Amino acid sequence: MQKSHQQQVMRLHNLPTIAHTPSSISPEIRSTLLETQLLEKTIECAIISSYVKNEKPLSLLIIAKAESGKSTVMKQYRETKGILYITDCTAYGITRDFLPKMTSGEIKTIMIPDLITPLSKSAKTRATFIAFLNNLIEEGIAKITTYATSWDKNVNANIITAVTDQALEDGRHEWAKMGFLSRLIVFSYSYNLQTVVKIFNRYHTHGIKINNVKLKLPKKQVNIELPIEIAEKLDPIAMKIGEQQKLYGFRALINFRSMLKALAYRNKRKTVTMQEFNEFLELSSYLNYDFNPL
Repeated sequence: MQKSHQQQVMRLHNLPTIAHTPSSISPEIRSTLLETQLLEKTIECAIISSYVKNEKPLSLLIIAKAESGKSTVMKQYRETKGILYITDCTAYGITRDFLPKMTSGEIKTIMIPDLITPLSKSAKTRATFIAFLNNLIEEGIAKITTYATSWDKNVNANIITAVTDQALEDGRHEWAKMGFLSRLIVFSYSYNLQTVVKIFNRYHTHGIKINNVKLKLPKKQVNIELPIEIAEKLDPIAMKIGEQQKLYGFRALINFRSMLKALAYRNKRKTVTMQEFNEFLELSSYLNYDFNPL
């Protein structure tokens, strides 16, 4: 099923079909949950993107059913340099407690394992929080105004968070209508029956084991070259994503550029090659709302 979907994507964009190759994942960052390697790679690209020069950091929304391991995978990165892992928050709380570290670059990624937790507050608090995230993602500005004070600071930070498929469709949360979804890259996935059986069998003998993934991140922003001939290959994919969101696809294109460069850094390269583009094509099967099986 996954292979068929990838073939359809490749035919749509007149691009070569590639196979999933677990060996392309560095052994030192391999998860005990082999089924989530592509999700891990996407999370790592989002983390790395904050260190890529002249590109907007990637913000990521992970969508899957409950019990799909979203929080478990995200927890692997909670001790990574530059990450603020927080389960509940408000716009006011983030600016009050963490803004200095965000402006200094000490905090580059806000990781929220379940977005519904901070959204399960009053309508006003929820709207303020989404507006704060929108400004942070789109403009690189931590901006909030209250009756008592006002903050408006330039930051180079991004968001990594997750929701269930049911929560995404929940009409009570108006954040989807505020332009929030179009500002992020979306990674949706599911498990096929074979994978479900494998996970059940694993739990027969083992409990949940959460590793602390150690990413080698630069001390300062790095410059990664993106050849024009590879950049142009992103256009039809970005336009397709834009059509799904009833937009042009410009935001998707900007995000995909950043992802390619993050993949290059992850592969210890200073220039994006076709290897990174092929890795991106593999990931692109999940950068949508189709819930394709991992």
